[in-house]
Amino acid sequence: MFFASLLTLLVASTALASPLESRQANTTNTNAGINQAVDALDQSIHINIPNIITLQASHQANDSTIGEQIDDLTTVFRVAAQDLSNIPVSAGSTTVSPTNDDISITFATILSLVASGLSGLTAEVVPAMLSMFQDLDPQVAAATTALNTTLPNSVKLVHTMMLDARQFFIAEGFNLTIAALGF
Repeated sequence: MFFASLLTLLVASTALASPLESRQANTTNTNAGINQAVDALDQSIHINIPNIITLQASHQANDSTIGEQIDDLTTVFRVAAQDLSNIPVSAGSTTVSPTNDDISITFATILSLVASGLSGLTAEVVPAMLSMFQDLDPQVAAATTALNTTLPNSVKLVHTMMLDARQFFIAEGFNLTIAALGF
């Protein structure tokens, strides 16, 4: 009896504490705007991550050179989160391009590139690496959460696509991002 009451209280408090987003009444497909924000992020990632890999390969990776790239990543993820938050919740589409899956696949690619691209960094070469990651992680998590809010359930596919790459985020201490992905 006590446990049943406790369970009821726990479920009720969780439901009341969770933010509510109006999703059911929305019939507008805002995927085009969502796709624009995700594509802008994707373009930046395809610049910064290769830069980080090149700096590592040329033995020029250090707090200064990598810090500049991580600062850029932090900024573009923050901007993406803000942009996504300003777009009305989408009814989405599985047939009209860009589809929900198109957007989720692009976002999963972004996260995979970030996770694997940062995995080669070591504290020996970049002593401030963990501090940099602590600044980047909340922004990646915020963009992930904003995408999932604006395009409901879009992170389900991203979660599936990140099953292998999540190991890099775990090793890099991206706990907020891991949580936002549902791991």
